[in-house]
Amino acid sequence: MIIRLWLLLILFTGFFARGQALFGYVYDEAENLPLQGANVYIDGTTINTSTNEKGFFKINIPQGYRSPVIISYIGFESITLDDPSQYEKGVKVLLRESTVTLNEVVIDKNPPFTRKQMLKAFRRQFLGTSRNGNSCKIENEEVILLRYDSKTNTLLAKATEPLHITNKRLQYDINFNLAYFNVDYQRQSLEDADVIKSFYAGTTFFTDVSKNGSADDKRKENYLGSVAHLMKTMASNTWAAQKFGLFYKSFPANPQQYLKLKDTLDLVKVEVVNLPAPKQPGKIIIAGGPPGIDGNITKKMESRQPQKAFDILYNGKEQSNIVFESEGLYIDKNGLFFPITGISFGGYMAKLKAGDLLPIDYIYKD
Repeated sequence: MIIRLWLLLILFTGFFARGQALFGYVYDEAENLPLQGANVYIDGTTINTSTNEKGFFKINIPQGYRSPVIISYIGFESITLDDPSQYEKGVKVLLRESTVTLNEVVIDKNPPFTRKQMLKAFRRQFLGTSRNGNSCKIENEEVILLRYDSKTNTLLAKATEPLHITNKRLQYDINFNLAYFNVDYQRQSLEDADVIKSFYAGTTFFTDVSKNGSADDKRKENYLGSVAHLMKTMASNTWAAQKFGLFYKSFPANPQQYLKLKDTLDLVKVEVVNLPAPKQPGKIIIAGGPPGIDGNITKKMESRQPQKAFDILYNGKEQSNIVFESEGLYIDKNGLFFPITGISFGGYMAKLKAGDLLPIDYIYKD
């Protein structure tokens, strides 16, 4: 199943200082007419605006924010401005009406699972099973396309429109534009115990629906020990103060010994250093094997790189593990990290799903 999205964008480029405003116009590509009421937002935040009757918008981007700007309109394909800092002279966006083409559809005469069963598994792996996840409701589940690949034991999902999620516990309404979702199972199953790995990606916009701070305590509880909290701690090197502990091969480790920090523009680069030297290729002689020239078996030992894996303990309770997958990890002031595939999580942090998300402009206060 492939969903092809067609987008057209006309850009006027130039230098754009961070912390200034992005402005421009949103038009219907087919009619070349302005679209009033198009939503323009900074991905992952509560910061948004909408276009007026002339299709004009202006949105202020706080200094240090590196999230893309998303432009969406009902019935049209959303578009992403990955680097809004380059549009000093403005931007004109032409949106094309949404046309979903389903190609290469795999028809299974005897599907292993019903849509109801797959949807239940999707909710668990997408929203999560924490108190926050269980409090969430997807208001438009009919737009979710689901398929189970029996050859790879993979649950796949797409959405023809942004998902409208109400998070009752954290008191946010969320628009989630689901770009990618899959869950790999070790056998033909939809059970959580059989999950090998799961991954989802997309853009989000949060609307705060709390009143008079009614969700403050729950949001603080959710933030503490989260991935965003860890990333900010790592970038500021405030492990003890933030109640995080780093462990290497099950032993307490000094973060300064293994994690080298370097400021670069408005990002902090994190590199893993001082790990044991990699094993060199060699030979192992095993005596007593089948007759050979020397009566022994000779095997080559493969070269192995040291695994950049650590355990994380928050507040002496929540245990996670992290593996650095890239040479360097970049972290911004909001706890966002790049590349997104640069680190993987296990344990507690791996269990945090979309239902546990907070907007990146959430500010934790003691």
